[in-house]
Amino acid sequence: MNLEQENKRLQGTVKLLLRRIEQNHGIQQHFHAFEFKLLACQCLRDLLDLLLVEAQRHFNLSAVSLVIIDSDYSIRELMEQLDLTDYGSCLQMRNGVDFLATLYPQQSEVTLGDMDVLTAGRIFPGSGRVVSSACMPLVRQDKLVGSLHFASDSTERFQPDMATDFLSHLASIVSLCLENCIGREHLSRQGKVDMLTQVNNRRSFEAELERELERAQRNQEPLSCMFVDVDHFKQINDQFGHQAGDLVLKHLAYEVSLQLRKTDFLARYGGEEFVVLAPRCPQAHAERLAERIRVAVEEMAIDVCGSKKVRPTVSVGLATWCPKQQGRCDLQLVGHGLLASADEVMYQAKRGGRNQVLSQRYELLQPSASSNEVDSASAKASR
Repeated sequence: MNLEQENKRLQGTVKLLLRRIEQNHGIQQHFHAFEFKLLACQCLRDLLDLLLVEAQRHFNLSAVSLVIIDSDYSIRELMEQLDLTDYGSCLQMRNGVDFLATLYPQQSEVTLGDMDVLTAGRIFPGSGRVVSSACMPLVRQDKLVGSLHFASDSTERFQPDMATDFLSHLASIVSLCLENCIGREHLSRQGKVDMLTQVNNRRSFEAELERELERAQRNQEPLSCMFVDVDHFKQINDQFGHQAGDLVLKHLAYEVSLQLRKTDFLARYGGEEFVVLAPRCPQAHAERLAERIRVAVEEMAIDVCGSKKVRPTVSVGLATWCPKQQGRCDLQLVGHGLLASADEVMYQAKRGGRNQVLSQRYELLQPSASSNEVDSASAKASR
């Protein structure tokens, strides 16, 4: 080979290397763009949407699936509370790592190539034949916490002899983001949930009330609010003990939640008192909902102290605001007044014999009303 031929060969080699460098740079930028989106996710919903929906388009894949190890069922419970149950078979929760043993038989490293039919059916259920795949272990603190999987309909896409640097880095970012989002959601839930009954607390109710008042006025839709108060709760505590009283509150909160629509909002307001917010619910519909709650509680028989049973009842006070009939209002005053109105009729139900539902329509006092009346409504709402 003469000098000219050698020179041409070297030039070709350099061009090939430069082309590969350019391709790798493009791939790196593509991965970095996706990783930046992952790091920007502030909630679990956004993260799962990005991994299980957008990743398929971003990387031109035929399927994506994610397995999360959840040995104590805490993540599953969190997802149910956040209503994250619509990802189907592409999101799987497993109690242990045995399910992933066939993917990572020796150590947790990215694996590329074809899958046998049985494994593909478990990792990508309902996706048909997987021509080539990338399996990325998700590891935190030397512990396998899950696995992310990409499937392609091209035999050339994921081959065993290919480098896995970009995929390994992606898996590290996903592991970190998953841990952060789950931790953030758990902390957020703790700040919004009553720890005894596991329903919303008063603080979260007040925020929800503000949102629903704005929505009701914007859409000119009725908003109903009801107080549900356990009758003779002090007697339950005195006769059976405070642990029995706590058990009654837990069971009651669960039973009430079963009667509600998906759009309704239940919170423990304080002590033995619960509050329900029912958006887009006229007074007649809210009355039927309140009566259903009352009956469901009346039919409860809660085991306490061995063979003894407690049969609680509740008094329910209901108030409904119809913004369509009042026009634009001061929503802060409406909120105070709506609560005070529901509270007032609840105490009327108590005085009238308990275990009953009373309701009334709430109307904001006109501007000409005395400030004393407005102050009175606010004081009742803060009790």
